[in-house]
Amino acid sequence: MNLNVIFVMSKNRCQLCQEIFSTRKELVIHEKLKHRNNKIIPHRYLLTQPSLEQITFYQDAFIVLIKKRLGFNRHSIGTKQVSINTFPENIFVYLFENEPSFRYSPVQRKYSCSFQGEASEQRLKQLVNYDYWNVRQDPKLKTKGYVLFMDNEDSYQVTFGWSQSELKENNRIFQCETATCKFVADSGEFSEQPAVIPTNLVTSQALSSPQVHNINSSKNSLNNISSSQKSYRFILPRVPFHNLINRSPRLVYL
Repeated sequence: MNLNVIFVMSKNRCQLCQEIFSTRKELVIHEKLKHRNNKIIPHRYLLTQPSLEQITFYQDAFIVLIKKRLGFNRHSIGTKQVSINTFPENIFVYLFENEPSFRYSPVQRKYSCSFQGEASEQRLKQLVNYDYWNVRQDPKLKTKGYVLFMDNEDSYQVTFGWSQSELKENNRIFQCETATCKFVADSGEFSEQPAVIPTNLVTSQALSSPQVHNINSSKNSLNNISSSQKSYRFILPRVPFHNLINRSPRLVYL
């Protein structure tokens, strides 16, 4: 058999059921019809366990980028998307592979995972390890921008995706790994006084809680802060990394 024919057959083989197709287009269609809800990652054994530091870094990257898309005027409302280039595949798989909506397309080298409704909002707090990842407040205007999950009429999705593309330059091929997050942003008023979080108020009790970013343990102390002091909830009140290393509970091991 001609070597070129063998190569094409191998290239257009379904990695999930081993069926062979004459073109890549036929393979894509087959995968969408027969393996639409696939969770199997044929090369899963090649993906190494990410380190605690790597997980924390990319959790924080998502938090910061999402919050920067939240605002307090009409231009901040609607569908938004953030993306992170050079996002490692093993980090994405580690964070989302156990979720019910997790999907993988071998032929397209794409992952997706969506979250919808109030329960999903709570789940994402665990996955990104921060209770306030989806809201940003303006203490002067008493308004907030937030990721919309539910309103009086409908529920909304937050969708995470990962894909690998090839870039060619000077006869060289570069693989680019990109993670995205799509969501609907809204804004409104808030009545709860936001709180400033001084570093010296992060107690050992807070460090021992399941949520690294949990600020509830400092609530009583915060009530004593002078009312003249500007109140603001920081985007990322992360405790020092060496304190996380010394903690026995895992960050996002689920």
